[in-house]
Amino acid sequence: MKLENLHEAVEFGAKMREEFSLQKGETFLNNGSFGAVPNCVQEVQRRFREEIERHPDDWYRRSVYKYWHESQKAVADFMHCDPQDLVCVQNATTGLNTVLKCCPYKPGDILMYTTLTFRPIAYTCQATADLYEGVKTFEMEIKFPISSDDEICEKYEDFFKSNPNTKIAILDAITSPSAVVMPLKRLVTLCHRYGVLAIVDGAHAPGLLPVNLTELGADAFIGSFHKWMFTPKGCAILYVKREHHAWVHPLVTSWNHGLSLEKRFFIIATEDQTPFITAKYAVEFYQRIGGMDKIISYTSKLASEAHEYILKKLRAEPLQIPQSMESPTMRVIRLPDLSQYPCTLEGSIAFHTDIRYKYNIQCAIELIQGHLHLRISTQVYNTLEEYKRLADCLLEVIQADKNYKTSSTRPLTDRIY
Repeated sequence: MKLENLHEAVEFGAKMREEFSLQKGETFLNNGSFGAVPNCVQEVQRRFREEIERHPDDWYRRSVYKYWHESQKAVADFMHCDPQDLVCVQNATTGLNTVLKCCPYKPGDILMYTTLTFRPIAYTCQATADLYEGVKTFEMEIKFPISSDDEICEKYEDFFKSNPNTKIAILDAITSPSAVVMPLKRLVTLCHRYGVLAIVDGAHAPGLLPVNLTELGADAFIGSFHKWMFTPKGCAILYVKREHHAWVHPLVTSWNHGLSLEKRFFIIATEDQTPFITAKYAVEFYQRIGGMDKIISYTSKLASEAHEYILKKLRAEPLQIPQSMESPTMRVIRLPDLSQYPCTLEGSIAFHTDIRYKYNIQCAIELIQGHLHLRISTQVYNTLEEYKRLADCLLEVIQADKNYKTSSTRPLTDRIY
């Protein structure tokens, strides 16, 4: 099967949007949450699904393993690891649940995560501890401002020194929703120095950061491919270091129980494997439009320009982190406190829902450490004009709020470099 109707010479920006089926009349500035699938990759998945329905027995009994293996190799090559160490899971949350709930614990073990950990993963740590007698969780506080990578590494090392029973540390490649790039290699090394398993939530890493899984050396790494790698939803990877293969198994036990890691995860009852099988073609799309260098060059520049424009337009505060810890394609801006949108989860949902239906703009407004923040994402189909329009709409909402006073607007805060 081949990618068809791919216009490799197309320019990034408005013209590139023609390669996607995003709804006309809508502005999409939140690629970081769910991604977007190019039309040519959608077509590949459609053809695979048609093949399934033409002869289901041929698919599940004879054809699918070959397709799965081809995609596994393409994805492993992209992530620089041995294919035997990498399998497919539905999403990053499933992958992290798998590792955390399979790990062999003993009473007194500690599962460690931070205040920046993605909340479903924090909840998974808590739920896992409930399953095992004597296992505890600890949430290490990381507050803004963050001054440097060194500050983060010192926090982890101090924790490990004070808590020698730490079994697992959840490490973020890029935090969510706060979009902070963490010093991942240094943290993995620290974990191993203190005998801690380094489990990486790399949901945002594939396609954004140059990850070499073999060199990274994490005990497990879980990453989404639907966010920045153009695959259909339902495609994530679980990398497991060879020495841990024996104890990592799917949450659902099926036909290949007791076999190798890749076979255990290959087919779990009757399921739709087309998202992962299509990943081979999504990787091809990613490379053919320019690969990481060209994609990140465009999207990072756009993110910086959009960020600065919105900050000035709203006279708002950036997230207080060094520029070196900013995500290539995501930026976070603190919004003023408004009476209409309280600083709660419900308030954040109401705010971005109103922006979507009043202005036809989809953005992410998130509750981060007690305040509402705007998180912008940039992708190859976005343009600066879209972010300027978002800034205009947000300013209109802010100025209409009864709590907003021009005289009390916060000045721009100096960035930390």
